[in-house]
Amino acid sequence: MRNGVLLALLMLSASLAGCTGASDDGGDAEVVDLKVYYDETVGVVEQTWRNGQQTGSQSVALTFDFARVTSTDDPLVAFFVLPGDGRDEIVTDANQTASIEVEYATHGLYALTYGARTESGVEASEEITVRIDLRIDWQDTGTTNPDDASIRVMTDGTQGAERVEVSSTVANIGNVGGILGRAVSATWELLDGSDGLRATGTAQIADGQEETWEGSSGPAEADGADWVLRITLDTDDEQVTVTSIIDVLHAEAESPARPFTSEQSEVDEI
Repeated sequence: MRNGVLLALLMLSASLAGCTGASDDGGDAEVVDLKVYYDETVGVVEQTWRNGQQTGSQSVALTFDFARVTSTDDPLVAFFVLPGDGRDEIVTDANQTASIEVEYATHGLYALTYGARTESGVEASEEITVRIDLRIDWQDTGTTNPDDASIRVMTDGTQGAERVEVSSTVANIGNVGGILGRAVSATWELLDGSDGLRATGTAQIADGQEETWEGSSGPAEADGADWVLRITLDTDDEQVTVTSIIDVLHAEAESPARPFTSEQSEVDEI
């Protein structure tokens, strides 16, 4: 009986020791209260192309607010963001600024990590997913042979695009007074990186009129070659103007935004 009691006491002692050790190991994780706020986790990179030449590009900027990050008995020395697209982490001095802006110039789904470090080397971090889509604004003016619109589906993220969507308008430029003007037949083809036909459409466009074609297809592999929107005409006697909006879209797998609100301020004060 005595041996049984001793064995029970030893087992209880070992169990308590294990609980104490786990608490001590987890203490560092509780030093930093990582209250980071951000208004957006989604954005669209916009490219402008005119007559086969890129004339503009608008990147996406996401801002992370570290102003309410706190540390217990261990001063904060740095805030950081790892964009997830192969770039090095962006680091700022915690005593100088509490905001980090991350800019994306290419589309993709990115596993972004943000965090804080203390003077003694404690680090707290969190990973979220951000989604960056691509929109191409393409225009050919007064042409008899529209240029192919190249669509970069390869990303800097970990996944390919979910789909490519196209809305394309061909306007048959009217001849002055309607003299000698004729209809033109336009054919749209959305081709993947292997020249496979993903979507197509044809329209007969009267002189001075326009027609719009909409098509979509997916998925597009991350390591695939560029897709192409090709428009061909049945004649080289008529000038047309092509206006296309091409969207490269990713799965809506982004993490929810975490904006700072008045309600959140009340929670932080508790």
